Order: sequence, then C-alpha cells, then structure tokens
Amino acid sequence: MASEDMEQQPPQQPEQQQEQGPVDASLEETSALHNNIKTKGQNSYYYAHKKRDDVEVHEWDGIAAPRLLKKVAVEGAKPKVFEAITNYAWADGKKKVSVYLTLPGIGAHAEELTEIDWTASTLTLRIHEYEGKSRVLSLKLYDEISDVKTKRKEDQLVLLLHKAKELTWYSLKKDS
Repeated sequence: MASEDMEQQPPQQPEQQQEQGPVDASLEETSALHNNIKTKGQNSYYYAHKKRDDVEVHEWDGIAAPRLLKKVAVEGAKPKVFEAITNYAWADGKKKVSVYLTLPGIGAHAEELTEIDWTASTLTLRIHEYEGKSRVLSLKLYDEISDVKTKRKEDQLVLLLHKAKELTWYSLKKDS
C-alpha cells in the first residue's frame, strides 16, 4: 500500500522547484561547509572553522619550550625616584626627640606634599616635588616612639618624636 501511495504522487517538475524559491547556482557548486556558512552566516556551526585573512597564523615547530610571540610597549607612569635627605640635626629631650631639617622655602611648600609614615621603631618622611625633586628621610630609631608631630618654619622642618619611655637617646638611629 505504501508503494501505491508513492506511485500516485507525480515527481516534482522543475517548475515546482522554482515556486519554492530561487536556488543559487553558486551554492550547488560549493561544499556543504561553504554552503552552510553562506546561508547561515555567523550563526553557522562551521563559522569558527572558516579561514580568515586578518588572523595571525602561528605554526608550531615541535619545540615545547615557551617562547616570546611579540613585545608590546606599555606606557605607564615612571616610578618616583626619591633623593635621600642626609643633612639633618637632632636633639634629645626628656620626653621628645627633635629632628631638624634645613630646607630653604619649606614653609611655602604645600603640606599635603609632605608625608610621614612611622611605626614604634621606624620613621619615614617623604617630601614630594620640593625644588623639582622628591626627597626621603628614612630612619630606624634608637628606641620606640609613641607619636610624631611636625612644626614648619620658613626654612626649616622640625619633627617632634614623642618617646615611648623616658630614656636618654645616645644616637638617633639604631646601631650607629
């Protein structure tokens, strides 16, 4: 019975194929892969395998060792270079140690460009953009401190280091 149904339907004529839609002759000449890519575009399953002209090709030479493929220049901020402050004086008091830095015009220099970091046994003073340079004073202290205050004068910066214990300091720096 199934064979009878098939015989009763006449085969499709070329005229009926044209009614279904135009068939591009170039699609018939290409492979199924290219046909799929042309008809479905970027949604094609095979789109990822399409050869592109704008992609670099890296051939493997069989060596498993890592190698540099290319160098790219990176533009970034230059690391800040600090010039060491080596000229200073200090005085020991009963509860405080004073450190005197003679710096011409420091009184007019912006306070926010002066940075002080300290722990109980260390002190770091950074002065940014002073006379075109950044300067630093970094010390390992003789004994422990509990606080640091500053006084600004026209040509002098005074650091007041409050001692944790009322001991006599024989040196400003530890092991010197």
